[in-house]
Amino acid sequence: MALYNHSIQMGEKSMKVLRFPLIRLIFALSIFGIGASLANVFVGFVGDLVNEEAFNTWVQPLCEMILQCGFALLGYWIFVSFFDGRPTTELSTGFAKNSVLGILLGLIFISLIMGVLAILGYYKIDGLNSSPDILNILMMSLIAGVVEEILLRGYFFRIVEEGLGTWISVGISALLFGFLHAWNPNASLISSVSIALTAGVVLALLFVITRNLWIVIGMHLAWNFTLGGVYSAPISGGAAKGFFNGTLDGPEILTGGAFGPEASVITVGVFCLFSIYLIFKTIKSNQVVKPLWRRKND
Repeated sequence: MALYNHSIQMGEKSMKVLRFPLIRLIFALSIFGIGASLANVFVGFVGDLVNEEAFNTWVQPLCEMILQCGFALLGYWIFVSFFDGRPTTELSTGFAKNSVLGILLGLIFISLIMGVLAILGYYKIDGLNSSPDILNILMMSLIAGVVEEILLRGYFFRIVEEGLGTWISVGISALLFGFLHAWNPNASLISSVSIALTAGVVLALLFVITRNLWIVIGMHLAWNFTLGGVYSAPISGGAAKGFFNGTLDGPEILTGGAFGPEASVITVGVFCLFSIYLIFKTIKSNQVVKPLWRRKND
């Protein structure tokens, strides 16, 4: 029997309280936090069992990826089953199609931005790196894609949308996404606003149109991996040694400076245009949720 058939059942008044968006958000973030904490505990436990050098080079990132992603997905499945009383269709359907589409979107858009920078002479490739850190970049990209999308789009966006509606939720979740990157290396107000206007808005709108988490997970991980794993550009402020031996050199407003191309005005321009297209797609998709107070008046 499916887990959602055992969802929480209480009296009518109690269920209204439990299903109020703010209450559900508190439970959701608690479950997410517990999962992240357990993952860190298990990573530390594995570290005590293996050789320190081997653990730091490849075992730690592998364990962290498996445990962080695993607990994030498990916690989300448990939350949706018990608190929403439904199957997790946003994860259980369209895995192959949406993952591939998301990966292609991330690859194409980042390559387009790096191509523009190359044409302008601000990004240059000087051969291939002799020892690229592909595996670690891939594992970090997977963690960012799965864990951050479960948190931001799976939990936060979806629950806030139930109370405040789609458009307000897009704005708030985008700002939160940018704000969470404010503690990254070399971050600034400009980089945080850029992250909010680009990935924050685009990923939220893609989720609204598809109601599927795999497309945003795929785009998020491909975005990060293409930046660092392919072009060796900084990933949200962190240095990366990828496939190409590439260098960025030029005005910070165009290259993004030490934070990387995510803080570039070129990236903001490209993704704002894409966002406009997605807004029209969202309106036509009939997936827009009205705020709670408007639904009550209808």
